[in-house]
Amino acid sequence: MPGFTLRKNMAFDWDGTTFRIDRLQPNGDILLERVKDCQLTLVTRDRLLAEYAQGKVSARIAESLPAHIAVPVFSRPLDELPERVRNEALRRRRYIDAIHADGAPVFTKRYLAPLIKQVAAEFNDKKPPSVSSLIRWNDRFRTTRDTRALIPRTDLRGRRASRQSERVLELAAEAIEEALKTSPQATGTNIYSRLLAKIKTENARRLPDQPLLAPNIRTLYRILERTDAYEKVCLREGKAAADKRFRVGKAATRVLRILERVEMDHTPLDLFLIDEKTWLPLGRPTLTIAMDRYSRMLLGYYLSFGSPSTAAVMGALRHAILPKTLSKAAMPGLPIEHAWPCYGLPAQIVVDNGMEFHSDDLDSVAYDLGIHIQFCPKHQPRFKGAVERFLGTINYNFAHQLPGTSFARFYQRGDYDPQKCALLTFAEFKHIFEKWVVDVYAQTVHRGLGTTPWARWHEGLAKHEPELPEDLRLLQRRIGLVKTRCLRRDGIQLNGIRYSGDALQPILSAYGEGVQVRVSYDAEDLGEIQVWGPDDTDPVAVLALDQSYARGLTLRQNETIRDLLREQGASAEDPAALQRARSELSQSISALMVSRKQTARRRGAALKGFSSNLPTGTVVPSVSPPKPRPAAKPRSAQADAVKDAPPQPLETFQLKRHNGRVF
Repeated sequence: MPGFTLRKNMAFDWDGTTFRIDRLQPNGDILLERVKDCQLTLVTRDRLLAEYAQGKVSARIAESLPAHIAVPVFSRPLDELPERVRNEALRRRRYIDAIHADGAPVFTKRYLAPLIKQVAAEFNDKKPPSVSSLIRWNDRFRTTRDTRALIPRTDLRGRRASRQSERVLELAAEAIEEALKTSPQATGTNIYSRLLAKIKTENARRLPDQPLLAPNIRTLYRILERTDAYEKVCLREGKAAADKRFRVGKAATRVLRILERVEMDHTPLDLFLIDEKTWLPLGRPTLTIAMDRYSRMLLGYYLSFGSPSTAAVMGALRHAILPKTLSKAAMPGLPIEHAWPCYGLPAQIVVDNGMEFHSDDLDSVAYDLGIHIQFCPKHQPRFKGAVERFLGTINYNFAHQLPGTSFARFYQRGDYDPQKCALLTFAEFKHIFEKWVVDVYAQTVHRGLGTTPWARWHEGLAKHEPELPEDLRLLQRRIGLVKTRCLRRDGIQLNGIRYSGDALQPILSAYGEGVQVRVSYDAEDLGEIQVWGPDDTDPVAVLALDQSYARGLTLRQNETIRDLLREQGASAEDPAALQRARSELSQSISALMVSRKQTARRRGAALKGFSSNLPTGTVVPSVSPPKPRPAAKPRSAQADAVKDAPPQPLETFQLKRHNGRVF
């Protein structure tokens, strides 16, 4: 290996500038010559060595090599070389050592020829080198002062540049790009056909004596082989996919305590669930989770058959903050051994750019609870890689091991029919999932932590005590969907339901009719809302006027009922029409749950309100609508005359007695 030596004519790089040692002074000073403009500089030996120790001086300069020996020195470890090449390098070193054994050699044929014969006889070399070869080896070794310069670079032999003209290479690049944009699975034959067509078109515009020669198809394959892997993926899958595949992984975000960074995301589970009454498959539920980045513990989740929504985010966030009460055992023979210790207000939640996260509802709740929302860059899921990896763990290590799994890819099923094999109801799956989270995942050593998530959470508890809202009622008031409505004397109209009560009187008296108020409500129960006045710090609870309709009604059920009313041309203010529509919804859900189509059954499950909060769904009672009173028929003049006439005399009859009996 070459080194850095303070000797005359030593060239080196110092902070990007090339210098050469011109003279060494007796007092230790060194006269340097700047190679660019031959300017002389006097520096001390100690300063130059100090600069070397700081990494500012480097002796690796390609310009210092003469042109006739400027062959790249092999810089890889010697054990990567074939044995034949290693033996040749050792052979050359023996000859170099032999000619320098007796001091400075004389590079003449008379002096070197006997030495070559002597070394060849000593090591039984049947093909000794010529004098010119030995001189060439010595020049490389003396100039580089590196024994690796003696390694033969047979890998650099042959023509390195392409024999094709620049125009042919340009046409080949265009043909490759067009073919791969048309189909990512384009073959070499297809690309070659396009190239021939382009060359033919190009020759039609050229002079007859200057045509382009079409390359052989093997030449095209060699061009494809020389194309960088990144460029190939760019052409086949796009730049975003190429950047993702060839991205260099860097250090993850550093988190110092629990609840400092909580990552949230959704995923459809690769599992079909069945209805507990009909035993028909309902579909694949959607899981929304909140995960603590420090401990990798699952803080909370929300499970339903609905699509990702703000209501699902609120449900997962509510479950993450509150202390956990494990679900009622839907499978008595499968108890949950450990408690779920996670709770508390997160300092920051990290989400992607889904519409449910870019909502005023989530912004309002985060502001009220003092939570900072961090959005990842678009199409960059690696910025919340912990939750992305955990969702994959849930599907691959848990859902794929259960009956009814749909697997991650359709082709992986083979002859397996997940809908026929589905056995778990929503409540049973909820129980099994919580047991897996607490008793299996939390107790398994995490490769990234070096310990179990359970132990890491309790380790974090010693450093930071989780914080909760003042009381449960306050949390329920804060977490919910948020709207702005005008307050009128008859109350507040929200989602087609009217809310009113004495609690609104102070706001109405202070600000008058038409004031804008903030309203928060639970999407799973529209029977009550929380109302803030313009200057109120705490909300007031206001009940729906029609509790028989709104209590226990979900937002999705209410929207479906209102759609039915619009189709029928009825008014949403008509109580009889609302009850009739609710009865029709109950019958519609029952019909959907037994439908032959799986999509219809999944829609019925979503309308019924299956969720992790209500594993059996909400009850939509089939209320019989009140029978309308029959309209009175108009009375005719003849009827009035009959009414005013005197009553008709009753017909007379006689009693006869025969043998003691009266007839």
